[in-house]
Amino acid sequence: MKRKQKYDTPLRIICAVLFATFSFLYIYMFQGELLALVQDHLSKGKTTNNAFVTALLITLLLMALQYFLNKLGKLHGCYEAVSYLPACLILALIARVDGSLTYSWVHWVIALIAVAVIYVLVVWIDRNTLQLRDIRLLKQLTPNLGLLAVMFVLTGWYGNDTPAEKMELAAWKYTHSGEYDKVLAVGLKSEDCNATLTALRNLALAKTGQLGNKLFAYPQPYGADGLLLSRYNVQTPEYGAKEFYRLLGDTPYGGERSGAFYKRMMQKKDSAYCRELYGAALLLDKDLEGFVALTVDRIQLAKSLTAVPVHYQEAWMVYNEQHPFHPVTFIPDSAVAQRHQEYLSLREANAADPIALQNLCKRKFGDTYWYYYDFVFK
Repeated sequence: MKRKQKYDTPLRIICAVLFATFSFLYIYMFQGELLALVQDHLSKGKTTNNAFVTALLITLLLMALQYFLNKLGKLHGCYEAVSYLPACLILALIARVDGSLTYSWVHWVIALIAVAVIYVLVVWIDRNTLQLRDIRLLKQLTPNLGLLAVMFVLTGWYGNDTPAEKMELAAWKYTHSGEYDKVLAVGLKSEDCNATLTALRNLALAKTGQLGNKLFAYPQPYGADGLLLSRYNVQTPEYGAKEFYRLLGDTPYGGERSGAFYKRMMQKKDSAYCRELYGAALLLDKDLEGFVALTVDRIQLAKSLTAVPVHYQEAWMVYNEQHPFHPVTFIPDSAVAQRHQEYLSLREANAADPIALQNLCKRKFGDTYWYYYDFVFK
């Protein structure tokens, strides 16, 4: 007996609303920066991207694709959700780019052929088997919802879903346009990072003159190496080592570490910009003797209560702990001095439990040089 079609329209509306909602939110909230970066790269900076418009346009195009394919395949009932399989695949593929911001067309061809075979097979099954005559809406809706859920999960899994990589791409976008404040806002509260993202953040701090005050507001798991980008990072002409060192103003020699590189830059250019970078390299290398020698002029300024970067004061305090008979004489900012006393008290009170001590210090003092020196990059 022929299956009744009275539930086909409600099924199609429900599936359409769910897919449209997922597609729009997936692009707008999770892949917007990525697609903006890809567009900027492909257009060589000649176009701009509006995340809302992009998400809406892609969703409408995918809905049109589903409508056209279902006009041909006429999937219905328990198979309705299968008509969204090609659209979900394309949604996943457009968010899957490699380090050079290009697509792997081999993946596209293989995936599209595989989905086409599956789609044709399901259309054949739907046309050559009878679905139950009086099956209720809920029993038809359940398999469709289950299949949509699986497709949505696989779409998110296959697309670019690594937080650090997404933040890196966003940071590249803003670095390329010279919006360094926006670079520093990317992932400000996140502990996720990678080597490139760390280098871009540190470059932005240098460009905005904030290395001495905010260097440790971000994770620094790479030590002084986090001030440089691998010379073999060639992603694209706009995003990679060549662009990074163009913005920085010089390129390290092969095997040259950040301390030696920035010291050479400082001697060559004799600028406050290079001096700050060299100081940051010394701090990250935990070379306090070298840092004190570099900043002796700032110590003199500190004696006259002239504003001195917070991390400089924090480093001098650590130096004084290690050199009680030859300390750096300076007048610390009252807020810095108070935090230092709190840090010392916390460290003394929890000295018997190293794990608890590190967790407590990270929670309260993770943005200080004291925490970095005691617990990070040992």
